[in-house]
Amino acid sequence: MTSPMEILERLATPERVARIDEVLANRTRGLVLVLENVHDPHNQAACIRSAEGLGLQEIHVAGVQGFSPNTAVVHGADKWVDLKVQRDPVLCIRKLKERGLAVAAAALTPAAVPISVLDFSKPIALAFGNEHDGLSKEFLSKCDTIFKVPMLGFTQSFNVSVSVAVSLHFAVSERIRLLGRNGDLAEPDRLVLREKWLRLSVPMADEVVEEMLRREKS
Repeated sequence: MTSPMEILERLATPERVARIDEVLANRTRGLVLVLENVHDPHNQAACIRSAEGLGLQEIHVAGVQGFSPNTAVVHGADKWVDLKVQRDPVLCIRKLKERGLAVAAAALTPAAVPISVLDFSKPIALAFGNEHDGLSKEFLSKCDTIFKVPMLGFTQSFNVSVSVAVSLHFAVSERIRLLGRNGDLAEPDRLVLREKWLRLSVPMADEVVEEMLRREKS
């Protein structure tokens, strides 16, 4: 019997299938973005868009009550990633560490090390706090490392969305330099995402696949 994946491949254009496979080859769960109490919808959207564009599959949202990225800014990037909302920031950290990820927090403290010190050859989550207060003291106390992006001007900090974009770009560049690639999806995970993205790329995909499977059985 024809599988849903095979039907979707026939319905999508060859160019779209090739693009999905190219993006999947560069997708990672070994680099994760965490946002704690980032409230501004524009910043939320910009962070998601940067993370998706740089190949991250997971974005963890901690603490914030209501997460509504600005649709004009996010530009549809949110439908290609896994947004995981966790009200308890400490529980968010614990779950990441249980999966083997180190958690590095962006903060301007005396203990902060340059981002270049972090080891991007191993699974790691980069965490960023809200627009005014940064990461909470409780969150910082549970992280493995505190880092900063060195700056050369009088300004000492970026807007959170800019900080996310700069940090993730550096992290992905380092992963490619150290590992030879950014992508690291396990095959079962890749196949699940592939079918999901094909469905998102084909108009009325669920209805069409169901009808074609029904005809095949009859």
